Amino acid sequence: APIMADLIKASEVVRAQERRQLLLYVLLLLGSALLLGFVTPLDSDLPPHNPWTRIANIIGWLYFAAWSLSFYPQVILNYQRKSVHGMSFEYQIFNVLGFTCYSIYNGTMLWSSEVRRLYIERHGSANKVVYADFVFALHAFILTIVTVSQIAIYDRGGQTVSMFAKILVPFTVVFLVIYAIITSQLDHGVFNWLDFVNFLGYVKLAITFIKYSAQTLLNWSRKSTVGCSIQNFLLDMTGGSMSVVQLIIQCELQSDWSAVTGDIAKFGLGMTSMVFDIIIMTQHYCIYTNRHDVQRIKALVEAGEVAVIDDGDDELNPLLARDGRTRYHS
Repeated sequence: APIMADLIKASEVVRAQERRQLLLYVLLLLGSALLLGFVTPLDSDLPPHNPWTRIANIIGWLYFAAWSLSFYPQVILNYQRKSVHGMSFEYQIFNVLGFTCYSIYNGTMLWSSEVRRLYIERHGSANKVVYADFVFALHAFILTIVTVSQIAIYDRGGQTVSMFAKILVPFTVVFLVIYAIITSQLDHGVFNWLDFVNFLGYVKLAITFIKYSAQTLLNWSRKSTVGCSIQNFLLDMTGGSMSVVQLIIQCELQSDWSAVTGDIAKFGLGMTSMVFDIIIMTQHYCIYTNRHDVQRIKALVEAGEVAVIDDGDDELNPLLARDGRTRYHS
């Protein structure tokens, strides 16, 4: 039918844009990882002349670049569509809390002499947190704030923040503040700063599970992944897998596997993200394959990349009919 053909052609233009953007991300990812992996200093805790030390360094920057880049596709998609409909608001709001915890976790593991001392006493070796972990967490926090601000600016398509998120986020913040105050006053036995910092890591891990579940359930309820950037999850899958690989290489080089249990936040985040990334990619590519994005097509029309026709028959295409009588074709 002509109307569907026009819609399909316009959708093909959208998908071609997505492929070009993904190629750009891949080139940026590989280029930055190789450059930084060769010019930055190696981990002083690893054998300097072992080639796997350099490989671990490159992989570390690879996961850093992949996870860092993964925050941009959703921001760009929201800007292109002038809409956040289809993006889970809970995913982004929990992300703010999660990356606040993760930034503090990585920062204290790196620079707090007390936390580092307690870690060595408990595990017999230094923690495996590196500067890239902290930079990633802080960068992710900033980009998530930008994404959350888009919820206030762009069309929400009737979506709202769930009562679950409205209750859980402030409750968690209050609990963490009370926990920190008690630790600062007692700071011995059960209450010490290493356990508090580890708890922040567990909070981040729990939030990661909750936020991915929120996006997965939203896709399921809408029977669509339109509005949810799949590039985000492709890059996230890369970052999660490389994070786990780097941790395994570091442990093998040091013959010390305590980092898997001692840095449960990093290991758990990598494994959890990979599982949910696979679920969401399955939703996108295998289950909900009717991905005609009306907002993106409208943006193409305004940019002059597709032409506009008006056949006056809304019933032939309910998807576009919801957004007016305009028809699009390439």
